[in-house]
Amino acid sequence: MKYMSVIFVIILMQPVLFQEVHAWQHKKPVTPYGDFCPRCTKYGNCEKTMSHEDAKKAMLEYYYKKGLGVELEKKRGRFIRAKIKDKDKVIDVIIFDRSTGRIRSIY
Repeated sequence: MKYMSVIFVIILMQPVLFQEVHAWQHKKPVTPYGDFCPRCTKYGNCEKTMSHEDAKKAMLEYYYKKGLGVELEKKRGRFIRAKIKDKDKVIDVIIFDRSTGRIRSIY
């Protein structure tokens, strides 16, 4: 009876023991770590702080080349938080710095 109990427990735990866990993305990231807007220099120098409208246009330009859409979430001070979408699915959330043109993923 003891052996039957052990075999029964092993059979029940089999699906749990052999599951795959995907903790890391295997695809190329949508926003490379700390990328910059093409309207500013690569080192985060803009002539002046962009207006909210200019920043929106810059983000739309940047992600349009990748075939993605942008939905602005929050405008606070010099930062804008936006969702990056592929069709209707959110694939990244970013923060855009209007002073430096820096784009950072927070997803």
